[in-house]
Amino acid sequence: MVVLLTVWLAAAQAATPPPPTPTPSPARLLANRGEPSPKAGSLADVARRVKLRLPEGENNRTITNESVKALAAGVELTTAVAAPPPAEDGSGEEADAEEAYKRTLWQQRYREALEEAERAELEVRRLEAEVARLQTEFYSTDDPARRDGVVKPAWDRALTDLEAARERLAEARSAPERVRDEALRDGALPGWFRGPMPTPPPREPGEAGGG
Repeated sequence: MVVLLTVWLAAAQAATPPPPTPTPSPARLLANRGEPSPKAGSLADVARRVKLRLPEGENNRTITNESVKALAAGVELTTAVAAPPPAEDGSGEEADAEEAYKRTLWQQRYREALEEAERAELEVRRLEAEVARLQTEFYSTDDPARRDGVVKPAWDRALTDLEAARERLAEARSAPERVRDEALRDGALPGWFRGPMPTPPPREPGEAGGG
């Protein structure tokens, strides 16, 4: 009898369906404000650090697959697309080539101005020596015809040439600075004009000379 009663009770319990579990309202996953950003870790570590905040009056609800689907409704995952690298159109090389050309041009003009000033100074020194020589010859010549007919005219010409050469020297000495100022206004760098200026390559045999 006891065995039959036990079997009957077990069958009755199996036939009775369990009461339906009410579907909980969607929970809102909110990270507590003011907390530091979580460190990198496994997915389980991240899940343990996330705190759930349920709507008022629903503190003891269970998160189910249905509620997770409801939480995810309307959510769209996006990924940032990396910006394409800048196109290499050769503009940098063109700018470098243009700067190199400009540098060579202004350095050449500056070097020519320096050389012109050196030539002008040498010419002044030569004429000064010539004037001094003719002056000495004039006063040391006993022949009046030679002294007044040859030495004196040569001395006068040397004095005139010396005065003109000194004017050219004053102009030539200021030319390098004018070239430098003009170059700086054109975008040149001050360092281009420091130190020895590069010399141009030698001309090939048969190449037409300039100025």
